[in-house]
Amino acid sequence: MNTLKITIILGAIVMMSGMTVGAEQETNAPVIQARRAEFKNIFDRLKPMHIYGKVIDQNKNAVTGAEVKIGWESADFLMGNPDPGHVSWVTSDAVGAWEFRVEKPHRVFVLDARKLGYGYVFTQESDINLVECKTTKNNPIIVQLRKQGEMTFLMHHEGARPIRVVSPHCQTNSFDILAEKLNKLNAKDYEDIQIALVYDQMSNAWSITCAATNRTDGIVAETNLLYEAPQEGYQKQIVFNDVAWPRYLYLRSRNPAIYSRIELEYFVWKGGDTNQVLSINYQTWVNPYGERNLEYDADLNQEWRLADRLTEEAKAAHLKGKRPVKPDLPKLVKEAKEKIDKSR
Repeated sequence: MNTLKITIILGAIVMMSGMTVGAEQETNAPVIQARRAEFKNIFDRLKPMHIYGKVIDQNKNAVTGAEVKIGWESADFLMGNPDPGHVSWVTSDAVGAWEFRVEKPHRVFVLDARKLGYGYVFTQESDINLVECKTTKNNPIIVQLRKQGEMTFLMHHEGARPIRVVSPHCQTNSFDILAEKLNKLNAKDYEDIQIALVYDQMSNAWSITCAATNRTDGIVAETNLLYEAPQEGYQKQIVFNDVAWPRYLYLRSRNPAIYSRIELEYFVWKGGDTNQVLSINYQTWVNPYGERNLEYDADLNQEWRLADRLTEEAKAAHLKGKRPVKPDLPKLVKEAKEKIDKSR
């Protein structure tokens, strides 16, 4: 009997025995002793198991020196000693491979992975007990990290109020992503993008039209979070019908061009057969330096005084039709933290 079958069967046997031991202890002691002997026999026959994995980045390149967090339990419950669980760390080698050994296997999961300069993305079949999912050196479990981009500053803004329209009305809104505010169609500020919500009474459904408002501007719609704005594929206008609405819009706007990401979250309420409410919450991330890098750095943005200063410098430069010069951001963050530490 292989390890997989043993772990599945034994789980059920132990649960059943746990419910009946109390009642049988006085009247059926020989049966209990026989079961304990059977469990011990199974435990003794359990062989060590090797879990094989590989760490790759978003481009499927091997990541060496990554630390992989393993959660595991042994089959000690067969001997009447339930295992509370353990956590171990293994390190990927020069080709991204790692191996983990369990002497008496019961359950094994990959919980996390980390390496400086990388972010954890996912583990293939992360919710499956790896004792039941046989891995080999040639067929390892895949753990993916994302190589993070160079530190940059993003102007991040959460929408102060949602876009909200009640049918049968329609509405067009415009964004000035540097001003960090949403305006109606008659906005006098620069319009990086317009979003029109149109209600079709015949189909009783909404359509959303996203339009770049200037000659050099463009939009890319995506369901996935990208940490770098696309290099190409920008369109002047995109129309979405029914509920196949995009989670993210990537925008190239202004001259000289800057790149941004707009995250949209949709809510629809039906008040009746011909009455609906569409509400959209939004957030924007803007790279004011002309880079496609949209890597949001929490450490930098936590230094709110520095973030405010960089924001005002960026706005002032773009009002003059220029992009701000990107400063030495790691140096500025270090200086800001040292200044706070000295003041404490």
